[in-house]
Amino acid sequence: MRVVGVICEYNPFHRGHALHLARAREACGADYAVCAMSGALTQRGRFARYDKWTRARAALLAGADLVLELPARFACAPAPEFAGGGVALLGSLGVVTHLSFGCEAEALPLLERAASVLREEPPAFRKALREGLDRGLSYPRAQAEAAGAALGEPGLAAAIAQPNAALALEYLRALPGGIRAMPIAREGAGYHDERLQPLSSASAVRAACARGELREAMAALPFPEGFERAETSGFVHEEEALTQALLYALRTADAQTLASIRGMDEGLQNAFLSAAQTASTRDALILAVKSKRHTYARLSRACAGVLLGLTKDFARENAAPAYARILGFRRSAKPLLHAIRRQSALPLIAKAADFDRRHPLFALDLRAQDLWSLGCTNPTLRQSCRDLTTGPVIL
Repeated sequence: MRVVGVICEYNPFHRGHALHLARAREACGADYAVCAMSGALTQRGRFARYDKWTRARAALLAGADLVLELPARFACAPAPEFAGGGVALLGSLGVVTHLSFGCEAEALPLLERAASVLREEPPAFRKALREGLDRGLSYPRAQAEAAGAALGEPGLAAAIAQPNAALALEYLRALPGGIRAMPIAREGAGYHDERLQPLSSASAVRAACARGELREAMAALPFPEGFERAETSGFVHEEEALTQALLYALRTADAQTLASIRGMDEGLQNAFLSAAQTASTRDALILAVKSKRHTYARLSRACAGVLLGLTKDFARENAAPAYARILGFRRSAKPLLHAIRRQSALPLIAKAADFDRRHPLFALDLRAQDLWSLGCTNPTLRQSCRDLTTGPVIL
């Protein structure tokens, strides 16, 4: 049995995602495709615009056979932890033979070499990394430049600094020996490109929806029905939905408590405490703290950590996934599910209400989904799509 794994967000699931999924299955000769998908939170520290079951359904319609939830502790984390958590989840199933990911074409020839440098961390790399951090570079940029210096490839930093390439590098770094990498060259719009086009990015679709260009945005999706229904009914989570809750949490916190939150390093807690006194939006808060060394995404994840109460100790004590929760599956994938139940190192959760809600990782997932619901645009729908009452999508 050949099974290709994909680590994803699908916020929303667009035509580029469908193309990648189809090419990944073809390149691997896969019998089944398994997605480890973010739930309520995304890697850049934002709550997903669309609920996780709508996104899982679109992936299944496009050819995924099983969609599992990547726990919030890993879904909203720096690239090494996001990639490491996703790879660990897929690897623990005991059936995944390949991992596929999209990546900018120009970075593909350099990825394996760069990944070997990150795994081994030779002296030249460590020296260049320290120098980059001392110059005030963000960690991702300093790491990319250090890898380029260690390999004698000055162009490597620019090639792997792009979001998809940076994540691809971390996937390769985390990949166990029993799973083969299958990178697929990314086509269409760049990750941050907000222009609608034939292969639009998820950022472009969300931006168009925020501007009220619903028809144009939905045209970029292969299966728009669920996403269009969410938009028209107000069952979406806007980016500023929990701003007041965040500002309240910051204005009532003390520096010591805030310093315990994951991502609050290098005195960032003091900068956040100060900025929270005058900021009126989440975006303004982050921009007031942002610097050359501290990226927007890093600060956004710190804000999510404040809302979730996600501490450094919690992250350290829960360093790997502890369960595989099903968000959706195809009936034709029953042989795959049977194989996973026989071989998986983790329990497979089909019904959330049956799992121990006191488990720290699971409790964090429940908290994240509750916050997503609280930020739902339509107040009358806030009780919809709750973890303990919503079952997996079955096609």
